[in-house]
Amino acid sequence: MKKSFIVLLIISLMACTNKKRNELPLFNEFTFKMYAGESIVEINSKTKNKYFKYFNNRLIQVPLFKYIKHNNYEIFIGIPYNTSIEAIVKNQLEKQDSSITNLKYDSLSYYEKYKRDDFYITEYARKISNKSLLYISTMSKSRELTDSLFSELGLSNRINTNNK
Repeated sequence: MKKSFIVLLIISLMACTNKKRNELPLFNEFTFKMYAGESIVEINSKTKNKYFKYFNNRLIQVPLFKYIKHNNYEIFIGIPYNTSIEAIVKNQLEKQDSSITNLKYDSLSYYEKYKRDDFYITEYARKISNKSLLYISTMSKSRELTDSLFSELGLSNRINTNNK
C-alpha cells in the first residue's frame, strides 16, 4: 500500500513537472505554450542582431524578451514599449512593403505574414490584459511550417491567459 502511494506521488509530480516544461512563463502569470523540439535559448549578440535586423529596427521599440529555437524555425517574443496595436499597424502600413502577403488587425491584435531574405516571417501582437501587449515574431525557411504553426490562430492559441 505504501509503495503504491509513493508510485502515485512520483507520477503526479512528473505530470506537473512535464506540464510546466511545456510552458514558458512570461509575465503576470501568462505563459507561452512550447512544442516538442523547441528550446529556450539564452539571448546573445548574434540573436539580438538578427532580431534587430528583421523586427526591431523601426520607430516603435519592441525589446527582445525571450528566444525559442527549433531546428526548423525561430520564435522571438518581445514586449512592446510605450505603444499600442494601432501604432504598430500604422508603422507597418507606412513601410509600404510589397512583400506583405497577409495583414490583419483590430483593436486587440495585429498579424502579418511575409517573405524576406528566404525566410517566411510572421509578426503577431496581442493585447493580453488591460494594458499589456505581447509581440511574437517567427521565421522559418519552410512556407508549409509557417502556414501551419504560425497562423494567427496558431500563435494566439499558444498564449495561455487562463491563469488570470
